[in-house]
Formats: sequence, C-alpha cells, structure tokens
Amino acid sequence: MVFITLLTVRPQVTYACSCVMPAPPLEAMEKSAAIFEGTVVRIEEEVKPMQSSMDPVSVTFQVGSRWKGEVGEQVTVTTALSDASCGFEFTEGERYMVYASGEEAEGNGGTTKLTVSLCSRTALFSGAQEDLNALGAGMSGGSPTEPPGIPDDQGAVSGNHPTSTNHPASENNPTTEPETTSASWLPYAGAGAGIIVLGTAALILLRRQSNSRK
Repeated sequence: MVFITLLTVRPQVTYACSCVMPAPPLEAMEKSAAIFEGTVVRIEEEVKPMQSSMDPVSVTFQVGSRWKGEVGEQVTVTTALSDASCGFEFTEGERYMVYASGEEAEGNGGTTKLTVSLCSRTALFSGAQEDLNALGAGMSGGSPTEPPGIPDDQGAVSGNHPTSTNHPASENNPTTEPETTSASWLPYAGAGAGIIVLGTAALILLRRQSNSRK
C-alpha cells in the first residue's frame, strides 16, 4: 500500500523558477512568436505514475484577438506543469493576455509549437491594460480590445439626421404661409364690413329724417 501511494503522489520539487522582470510590451512583442488574448477552454496533462513539475501541460484557448503570429479561432499552447519549473498555471474559464514563444515541433511540416513561460508577460486579461495601451487594437473582427472612445458612425449619422436638426426649415415651410397670410387679413376684413354696415345705417337714418321734414 505504501508503494502504491508513492506512485500516485507527485514528488516534492527540489528546484524553483527564477525570473527577471518582464520586458515592456513592445519589446516583449519582438521576442514573442505569438501574442493573443483568449479564454481557456481546455487543460490537458498527461497522467503518469511519477510526475515532475517539468511535465508539459496543453492549454487550449478560444481566441478573441491577436497581435502577432498565425493564430486561429482556437490555439493550443504548452507550459510546464508547475510554476516551480517556470510553468504558467492557467485556470479553465479565465481570460488571459498570452505572450507565447515558438519552438520547432518534432516531425515534418515546419510547424511551430507555442510555449508559455511564467517569465513572460502572460497575465490575466483584467490586469493587461498597460499591454493594450501599448499594442493597440488586436487583429480580429468585433474585437473587444479596441480602445474606448471610438465614435459610433451610425450614432454620429443619426445625430446629424436632417429630421433632428432642420426644425427651422419646417417652421418656414411654404405650405404654412397661405394660412398665416389669410389669418393676418381677417381683422381688416371684419373692420371693413363693420364700416359698411354703419355707413348703410347712417344713410337710412338720414333719409328717414328728410322724409319726416317734408
């Protein structure tokens, strides 16, 4: 039983990773084979009776945006099992800004195997604002990493739509002018009719007075 337990327990690591401070974003970009942001969708590690902190772990990302390298919608990188061996311990479901190095994969085809180290600028996406400011928008349709403040063209057009800015034109609409003109003459027409009525009444009174005198 003791022997079986020892086979299933990960041996104690006797060495540790030592990193210098990561280079600034643009300098790190020059040294990286691929830079992208994405969410971890799968983590796979080989289960062995005896494991080492240097054992490789495959981490698959759903990519949102990329800044460098041939990266598709999904990409798989390799890292060491433990941070004791400079492996980056990713968490499934979390979103990261990833700086990956490239090394020639075994076999034909010349494909590049992407690896991630604890010593790179790889970090949680929520803490990568310095990187986004330095690198700018990623190469991806509908990228969530586009800098804020980009004007919405549709909103700008609708804001300048003639229906919202041409109110004075509607006030001077020619179709309303006849109504305004006719309404302005109504007082004069009423006054003229009143004068005619009064004049007629005065003539009638004068004729009656002259007839009564005769």
